[in-house]
Amino acid sequence: MDDGVAQKTGTNKGKKENGQVIVGITGASGIIYGIETVRWLKRLGYKPLVIISRAAERVARIENDLDLRETIGKEAEFYMEEEIDAPTSSSSFTVKTLGMVIIPCSIKTLAEIAGGISSNLISRSALNYLRTGGKLILVIRETPLGAIELENALKLARLGSIILPASPGFYVKPKTVEDMVNFIVGKALDVLGIKHDIYEAWKGTREPNFE
Repeated sequence: MDDGVAQKTGTNKGKKENGQVIVGITGASGIIYGIETVRWLKRLGYKPLVIISRAAERVARIENDLDLRETIGKEAEFYMEEEIDAPTSSSSFTVKTLGMVIIPCSIKTLAEIAGGISSNLISRSALNYLRTGGKLILVIRETPLGAIELENALKLARLGSIILPASPGFYVKPKTVEDMVNFIVGKALDVLGIKHDIYEAWKGTREPNFE
């Protein structure tokens, strides 16, 4: 969907400044979540700016048999995690964006952000959103979760970030892996305030009558 179509359908309502969304892709399993998030943002008329970790590159080769830089490069501008001189390293840039979603978010990245450690561009950018009260969504993809991971997630939730486990819902009656991936991508976009029709939202077994 191009920008003109998106505006007509109302999908771009609430866009902040230039419609940029920061997408961090780390080395957790589920790289496809990050790839599809970038693609859907582009279709909906937004401008994804992607940060890729070195571990994510390796996982993409293992899970998807693809070159992550090449794949993302066809959809959006991207930076590698060591490029700490990138625009997102400064809160003066991130405050003008709609938000940041780290998808998938590794447990290491979760721990770094919870500990205030800005060892790379992904964690440094995320900390900018915490400091300025911006939207930060962490799509963690790990199971089981131990006490340390849960405590880190709770700490970040209390600081205002959204913890969004990659746990697909089955009330949408998914028929393919793509359906399950899109459910999680759609949930992340919901939190960002982006309208979409990626999955059919739950309406309840009996819809309310407002007449």
